[in-house]
Amino acid sequence: MRTTSSRSSDDARLTDTQIAAEATRRLAWDSAVPPHAVCVKVARGRITLSGELQREAQRVAMLEDVTRLFGVTAIADRTVVRTA
Repeated sequence: MRTTSSRSSDDARLTDTQIAAEATRRLAWDSAVPPHAVCVKVARGRITLSGELQREAQRVAMLEDVTRLFGVTAIADRTVVRTA
């Protein structure tokens, strides 16, 4: 007898709200990313990051935080690095 899972691949996918919450949580815990510097929006698994950072290293840390999130299909980095 063969058994099949009742869950489809769509059921296993995280919702946009869940992805946004996890991305926001990871950014908040990363000391390299200034608090509240990055706005996270998610639509159909695509993350859009916007905001203003002071150093390129902050951008790199931000992207590392969200790149490997489960359910993410693409990342649009709209942040700006403003050096003094």
